[in-house]
Amino acid sequence: MRSQMNLLRATQYSSVLLLCLLCGKGGLSAQPRPSRYLDIAPAAATVSTAIDGAVRAYPSLHLSLDLDLAYVGMVSPDAVFRTNSKIAIPNGTAPGEGIAPATPLHAYRGVSEAPEWMLLCNERVVEMPEEPAHAVAAFHVSSRPAMLRNRFLTYAYGRPSVIAAPKYVVTDSRHRVVVSDPSAASVHVLDPQDKTSFRLVAGKGYRVHEPAGVAVDADDNLYVADSDGGMVVVFDANGNFLRYLGDYKGEPEFLSPRGIAIDQRNQHLFVVDTPASRVIELDLAGHFIKQLGRARSGSGDRQFEWPTQIAVNHENIFVLDRWGTRVQVLDLNLNPVGSFELTQSSNPEHFPENGLGTDEQGRVYVSLSNNSVIQIYTSDGKQLSSFGQTGIRVGQFAGPGGLWIDSDNRLYVADSGNGRVQMFQLKPHP
Repeated sequence: MRSQMNLLRATQYSSVLLLCLLCGKGGLSAQPRPSRYLDIAPAAATVSTAIDGAVRAYPSLHLSLDLDLAYVGMVSPDAVFRTNSKIAIPNGTAPGEGIAPATPLHAYRGVSEAPEWMLLCNERVVEMPEEPAHAVAAFHVSSRPAMLRNRFLTYAYGRPSVIAAPKYVVTDSRHRVVVSDPSAASVHVLDPQDKTSFRLVAGKGYRVHEPAGVAVDADDNLYVADSDGGMVVVFDANGNFLRYLGDYKGEPEFLSPRGIAIDQRNQHLFVVDTPASRVIELDLAGHFIKQLGRARSGSGDRQFEWPTQIAVNHENIFVLDRWGTRVQVLDLNLNPVGSFELTQSSNPEHFPENGLGTDEQGRVYVSLSNNSVIQIYTSDGKQLSSFGQTGIRVGQFAGPGGLWIDSDNRLYVADSGNGRVQMFQLKPHP
């Protein structure tokens, strides 16, 4: 009853405002737009030292002898970029905290105070059906009074949550954040300026059946691993379908690709075919170059055991395998260099959702989904530091998944259980 009264009251207010607006009294924006996160430096604050993994990464941490980390902001579940705030530091709260993730696609949605179709979404929806249908950009045509009503309700209730449980993340040259969100059957491409954000719909009947790993090439073309369809699907920067990779006369060449990564210097794509326990190297047109591993899992230097994630820097390729408990190190020609075990529980089958990333300094970052900690290693396996703790506050995580470090040394964490992507600045310790 209370939610119905709130909705009725908001609708009544919106009717009054509509009359004013239609009479030329002014306009109403959908919500105050958050600051451009790329222009906001991490707020100055006392720097804590990360001694063990149970450390909240907020507002700043000293991680190792030569590395500090500072919280920058997040992409919240409503697909809005929310930056750090100088006002938030003293009281310990930050913009975006408390926004619930989107409901998974097949879960019961319950009753919200305002109908979701009346709330303005922060991304346009692109439906890309399989042939012979064509792409459809989903737009809702509304009258001017209805649009003004929706703007008011969005201002009152906030934008609807659209990110459910992000698993993989990457950025492009425009600093757009690309999020693979299989629970919502979506790939989100989110613009910090709120100008070109869109969502690719996935599922049976669409180009992508079940999104997994994502990667971006030098032209900002988007590569999406389809773990159900057995291929990698390529779209242009605007979400238009370009081609399939791993499609042999209509049949998939991969069993179930998960992690993917692009070597930006050589413009080669590396695909982790998880159940086949192999890594395949392709050019960006899809031509086979090389593979490492074989269908039978093993523990040797040239074998993988349930590999899930892959990351590439200017010198090495890193593969997370053995159910997320071992990192194998390769050179850029897929030749084994070494490997190291992660510091965690002895039962490997509990960690297939761990994430992996690397920076241009050669450091390796691993997210441990079971205890919501991010670990940092050298390329030869020496642990440098760890940070994070379980929770819903910024700097805390709930089952973190994919990791990405961009060219500006910003770390992106797919905070799966909280339905958001958190962003941190890595910088040399003074």
